[in-house]
Amino acid sequence: MDMSAEAKEIASPDEGVGMPAPRLCEVCREKAVCYRCPACELRSCSAACVKVHKVQSGCTGKRPRTEQVAPLNAFTDNVLLRDFGLLEEVDAAVDRAERDLRIREEEMRLYQPRRHKQRIHLARACASAERQTRLILAPFAMTIARENTSRVVDGGKGRRKGKGKGKGKKGEQEKPAYIAWRVDWHFGHCGQVLTDKNLPEHEVVGRVLERFLNNSCAWGPTRHLLAPYVEHGADKLEVFLHQPRVKEPELPGQAESEEEPEAPEASEAPEFTEAPEAEAGSTVSLPMCPPPCGQREVDTLSSAPWRLQPQAESESESESESEQSPGAQGQQQQPFVRLDKLRTLRENLMDRVVREFPVLHVALPQELSRFEAG
Repeated sequence: MDMSAEAKEIASPDEGVGMPAPRLCEVCREKAVCYRCPACELRSCSAACVKVHKVQSGCTGKRPRTEQVAPLNAFTDNVLLRDFGLLEEVDAAVDRAERDLRIREEEMRLYQPRRHKQRIHLARACASAERQTRLILAPFAMTIARENTSRVVDGGKGRRKGKGKGKGKKGEQEKPAYIAWRVDWHFGHCGQVLTDKNLPEHEVVGRVLERFLNNSCAWGPTRHLLAPYVEHGADKLEVFLHQPRVKEPELPGQAESEEEPEAPEASEAPEFTEAPEAEAGSTVSLPMCPPPCGQREVDTLSSAPWRLQPQAESESESESESEQSPGAQGQQQQPFVRLDKLRTLRENLMDRVVREFPVLHVALPQELSRFEAG
């Protein structure tokens, strides 16, 4: 029994001889380390010491994506795996960006060759001699352009009854093409905007307005939304077309005429010779010195009988401009144009400006002054 106790006493001090001493925290120097900084590999014991280390040293705590390795013997498998992981992340980011761009392109419908051809065909149809409508197309990325459903509908071919039977083409007759407009109807008194996405241009404006008031629209009832307009009736309502402000292009000769005339060159000053010395008791008459050039011109112009006052001159110019082009001046100042309800939409749009699609405003009798005054 005594020998075993002595053996235990002898073996106990030798148990901790081969174990290394615990490494202390490099920040507080009190506790054993638990964490290692990925950026600078500093050892710390707690989250509080990690924050103190970042504040004191300015370390970000993030492992650098790339690191210079020298000499070549220091290029280990860990460095190779780190670089390979960086390349994989870059490849994944590029693929994700391409997919996001493709999805956004599909949502915005940017690349549609068929729709682009339809818009060109629509612009050419509006500019034809039979329509004479100025159509302004916005960039296709804009919402107003993507929402526009106006298009040119091909009439196709039909057959006459009782003629051209068999395989011959004598009975075929081409139907005239027409424009199916997207039209926004604004009922401002009720705060309603009703959109007709497929309105043929040969429809009469008054009949289309009656459909909204009589619940005869194809997409559903609308009478309950337009109570004040239903009370007055379609006969007492007026329809106005919104005209966007368009800057007219300047003609080549117009810019030259508007330039200010060049100032006339100043005449050479007269030369004066020295007067001879006068004898005692005699007088010498010297030539009178002319006034300065600018003062002489002002005095001459102001004293001329044909000279008008600036205010009277501006009034005469404004009156002459109004007499020369009263119609053009009225079109520029009025953003709304009254339409004839007894005519078709095609006839009302002649010699008008349309941006993407017509925007019509329905006015009550008490609202006419607001639309006519612009």
